[in-house]
Amino acid sequence: MIKRIVKAAGALVMTAALAGCGTDRIEKWELATGRQDRALRAGGDLYGVTVPVLKAPGLERVWGAPRILRDGEGGYVLVYTDPRRATSRLMIHGMVEPLPKLSSPPPLSGAGMRNNTLAGYQREQEWRTVRVLGEKVRWFQQSAGGGVSGTYFSTEGFTLKAPAGRKGHYRLVAEHGAGSLEDVERWFGSVSF
Repeated sequence: MIKRIVKAAGALVMTAALAGCGTDRIEKWELATGRQDRALRAGGDLYGVTVPVLKAPGLERVWGAPRILRDGEGGYVLVYTDPRRATSRLMIHGMVEPLPKLSSPPPLSGAGMRNNTLAGYQREQEWRTVRVLGEKVRWFQQSAGGGVSGTYFSTEGFTLKAPAGRKGHYRLVAEHGAGSLEDVERWFGSVSF
């Protein structure tokens, strides 16, 4: 009898811990992505980058060469921007270390007019998926657009192996003023080595 009670209590503790770990994972993910963003410095080339370079050749043909940022630890970010619309861009983050795994997408927060009053909101969201070089990658809406910025979308961190056999860790982020999910999915799916 006592064994069953201990087993049931253990199951309840485990369930509570798993339910709470989603928020903890989101916090760890946000800290890791923020840390990389703060380390980035503009660079004119990919000198010192040790991660296999993932690019968006189709966007480069249409929008021009990307702006290059380096993190000083072997990672990089390529920023492809539509020259006609500054709020339409794709950012490819190449990282030496993987990002923490997310168990669910972060809740979407924003503000909107309700009864002629600006009110904040937060809502849960579902994963979306895209194929990146044959791998299934999950993505979500990171933030709502507003003012001078577009809506942001992000993949979770994922790992790819380059044709030469080296692995890299990546994250794709898109800002899109029009907020078209089809465009974002196409941009994410167009990257290659």
